[in-house]
Amino acid sequence: MRVSLPRVWASILVMLAMMAVSGCLGNRNWQYPPSASGTYLENRATVALEAKAIVFPLEDLRGTAVQEDYWKAAIPLVPYGDTIYERPEAAESPEQVDILRFEPSQDFAKAIAAEISQAGIYSSVTYAKDVQQAVADVAFRGQLRSTKWKRRLYTYLLGPVGTIFWMLGMPMSETTTDLELDLRLTPLNDPTKVLWNMTMNFEGKQFDSPYYGLEDAVESYPLALQEALKPAVADLVGLANQDPNRLLPR
Repeated sequence: MRVSLPRVWASILVMLAMMAVSGCLGNRNWQYPPSASGTYLENRATVALEAKAIVFPLEDLRGTAVQEDYWKAAIPLVPYGDTIYERPEAAESPEQVDILRFEPSQDFAKAIAAEISQAGIYSSVTYAKDVQQAVADVAFRGQLRSTKWKRRLYTYLLGPVGTIFWMLGMPMSETTTDLELDLRLTPLNDPTKVLWNMTMNFEGKQFDSPYYGLEDAVESYPLALQEALKPAVADLVGLANQDPNRLLPR
């Protein structure tokens, strides 16, 4: 049986990467608010509206594409290799860096409920899996469009030999986290009547090496979600203070 030489070098490269990052990673379970900040957003409504809000799980509209070409970085004269997951939590054998254990449609919805609750916009804000569990006046419903994760592994045109630059402190990889979601507010029993809506996008990029960046990198999605929610929470707080009837069923 023939063995592909680039694949052999790729295996060596992956082993070197694993040795390099061993012991550098933090907790890879979902945590919100992000432990990097440890806090929720700072926007607060002046007075809470006399209404109860519910947040439902996001409708998952993400793609399913997987690209695992990190092995190309093991070929001399090739500067890098890319790994891309559209659903990183579903990757069967992900690189051991930066992938979180989470359920985005539910975990993101719970985080949204927590942020809106902390903002004091409504008298109560809770998460519920479906309408049967909900006791509320209004509901936040949303669509999750992207959690694309991309990692570019660098070997500086030298294949496995290029890993020596990692030891010297140069970047080992660059991680890009894309997040896109829609959120809308409706009366609980009339999802077709939109009281408020917003599309949120965030793209975060970060370099890492065995000496820096890896612990922060594993929090890319909690941080991305909080950054994406900033304009939405700010807009809701502004409406609650200046035009509260916009946020109430009518």
